[in-house]
Amino acid sequence: MGRRLNDNPIKDINPIVSEILRRAEVGELSCLSCSAGCGATDYAARICPLCGKPVELRPVSGRGRIHSYSVFHTPFNSKLSAPYTVLLVELEEGPRLAVVFDRGRASPPKVGDAVVFSGAGDGFVRFSLI
Repeated sequence: MGRRLNDNPIKDINPIVSEILRRAEVGELSCLSCSAGCGATDYAARICPLCGKPVELRPVSGRGRIHSYSVFHTPFNSKLSAPYTVLLVELEEGPRLAVVFDRGRASPPKVGDAVVFSGAGDGFVRFSLI
Protein backbone atom coordinates (compact mmCIF):
# COMPACT_ATOMS: atom_id res chain seq x y z
CA MET A 1 0.00 0.00 0.00
CA GLY A 2 1.02 3.60 -0.51
CA ARG A 3 2.17 5.73 2.33
CA ARG A 4 0.19 8.62 3.73
CA LEU A 5 1.07 12.05 2.36
CA ASN A 6 1.82 14.97 4.65
CA ASP A 7 -1.44 16.78 5.51
CA ASN A 8 0.28 20.17 5.63
CA PRO A 9 1.02 21.40 2.11
CA ILE A 10 4.48 22.90 1.84
CA LYS A 11 4.07 26.46 0.61
CA ASP A 12 6.33 27.95 -2.02
CA ILE A 13 8.08 24.67 -2.93
CA ASN A 14 6.84 25.66 -6.38
CA PRO A 15 5.85 29.34 -6.32
CA ILE A 16 3.75 29.01 -9.49
CA VAL A 17 1.64 26.18 -8.07
CA SER A 18 1.31 28.10 -4.78
CA GLU A 19 0.05 31.17 -6.67
CA ILE A 20 -2.39 29.07 -8.74
CA LEU A 21 -3.80 27.62 -5.48
CA ARG A 22 -3.95 31.05 -3.81
CA ARG A 23 -5.93 32.49 -6.74
CA ALA A 24 -8.20 29.42 -6.91
CA GLU A 25 -9.06 29.81 -3.21
CA VAL A 26 -10.49 33.26 -3.97
CA GLY A 27 -12.44 31.98 -6.99
CA GLU A 28 -10.08 32.64 -9.92
CA LEU A 29 -8.71 29.65 -11.79
CA SER A 30 -5.46 30.58 -13.55
CA CYS A 31 -3.00 28.85 -15.85
CA LEU A 32 0.28 29.79 -17.44
CA SER A 33 -0.20 31.53 -20.77
CA CYS A 34 2.11 32.99 -23.38
CA SER A 35 2.75 36.70 -22.80
CA ALA A 36 2.64 37.19 -26.59
CA GLY A 37 -0.83 35.64 -26.88
CA CYS A 38 -0.15 32.13 -28.20
CA GLY A 39 -2.45 30.67 -25.53
CA ALA A 40 -2.39 28.67 -22.31
CA THR A 41 0.31 26.09 -21.72
CA ASP A 42 1.33 23.40 -19.23
CA TYR A 43 2.11 24.64 -15.71
CA ALA A 44 5.64 23.24 -15.95
CA ALA A 45 6.53 25.46 -18.94
CA ARG A 46 8.74 28.47 -18.32
CA ILE A 47 8.65 29.72 -21.90
CA CYS A 48 6.00 29.40 -24.60
CA PRO A 49 6.56 26.17 -26.55
CA LEU A 50 5.31 27.88 -29.74
CA CYS A 51 7.21 31.19 -29.81
CA GLY A 52 9.77 31.08 -26.97
CA LYS A 53 8.38 34.19 -25.20
CA PRO A 54 7.90 34.24 -21.41
CA VAL A 55 4.75 32.84 -19.83
CA GLU A 56 2.58 34.46 -17.16
CA LEU A 57 -0.42 33.48 -15.05
CA ARG A 58 -3.74 34.47 -16.60
CA PRO A 59 -7.34 33.64 -15.66
CA VAL A 60 -9.00 30.80 -17.60
CA SER A 61 -12.65 29.88 -18.12
CA GLY A 62 -12.70 27.07 -15.56
CA ARG A 63 -14.56 24.82 -18.01
CA GLY A 64 -13.30 21.61 -19.52
CA ARG A 65 -13.84 17.90 -20.10
CA ILE A 66 -12.72 14.84 -18.17
CA HIS A 67 -9.72 13.31 -19.93
CA SER A 68 -9.21 10.59 -17.31
CA TYR A 69 -9.92 9.88 -13.65
CA SER A 70 -8.97 7.64 -10.74
CA VAL A 71 -10.92 6.64 -7.65
CA PHE A 72 -8.77 6.42 -4.51
CA HIS A 73 -9.93 3.98 -1.85
CA THR A 74 -7.05 4.76 0.52
CA PRO A 75 -7.03 8.08 2.38
CA PHE A 76 -3.62 9.49 1.38
CA ASN A 77 -4.55 12.80 3.01
CA SER A 78 -6.83 13.21 6.04
CA LYS A 79 -8.57 16.16 4.38
CA LEU A 80 -10.01 13.81 1.74
CA SER A 81 -12.16 10.93 2.94
CA ALA A 82 -11.92 7.78 0.89
CA PRO A 83 -13.22 6.98 -1.57
CA TYR A 84 -12.52 10.16 -3.52
CA THR A 85 -12.03 10.83 -7.21
CA VAL A 86 -9.18 12.71 -8.87
CA LEU A 87 -9.92 13.97 -12.37
CA LEU A 88 -7.51 14.85 -15.14
CA VAL A 89 -9.39 17.75 -16.74
CA GLU A 90 -8.55 19.15 -20.16
CA LEU A 91 -9.47 22.82 -19.98
CA GLU A 92 -11.11 24.63 -22.92
CA GLU A 93 -7.85 26.59 -23.20
CA GLY A 94 -5.83 23.37 -23.66
CA PRO A 95 -3.84 22.55 -20.50
CA ARG A 96 -4.70 19.54 -18.36
CA LEU A 97 -5.07 19.81 -14.58
CA ALA A 98 -5.33 17.14 -11.89
CA VAL A 99 -8.22 18.16 -9.62
CA VAL A 100 -10.50 16.67 -6.98
CA PHE A 101 -14.01 15.77 -8.15
CA ASP A 102 -16.62 17.69 -6.17
CA ARG A 103 -19.31 15.06 -6.56
CA GLY A 104 -22.15 16.47 -4.50
CA ARG A 105 -25.22 14.54 -5.64
CA ALA A 106 -23.85 13.97 -9.13
CA SER A 107 -23.55 10.55 -10.68
CA PRO A 108 -20.06 9.04 -11.11
CA PRO A 109 -17.99 10.79 -13.77
CA LYS A 110 -17.31 9.50 -17.25
CA VAL A 111 -14.46 10.34 -19.61
CA GLY A 112 -15.67 13.18 -21.84
CA ASP A 113 -18.11 14.66 -19.29
CA ALA A 114 -18.20 18.47 -19.15
CA VAL A 115 -16.95 19.88 -15.84
CA VAL A 116 -16.50 23.31 -14.29
CA PHE A 117 -14.25 24.81 -11.61
CA SER A 118 -16.19 24.76 -8.33
CA GLY A 119 -13.65 26.10 -5.83
CA ALA A 120 -10.52 25.35 -3.90
CA GLY A 121 -9.37 24.85 -0.34
CA ASP A 122 -7.00 22.78 1.79
CA GLY A 123 -4.54 22.74 -1.11
CA PHE A 124 -6.97 21.16 -3.61
CA VAL A 125 -8.66 22.56 -6.71
CA ARG A 126 -12.15 21.12 -7.18
CA PHE A 127 -14.31 20.62 -10.27
CA SER A 128 -17.91 19.43 -10.58
CA LEU A 129 -20.12 18.17 -13.42
CA ILE A 130 -21.99 20.79 -15.42
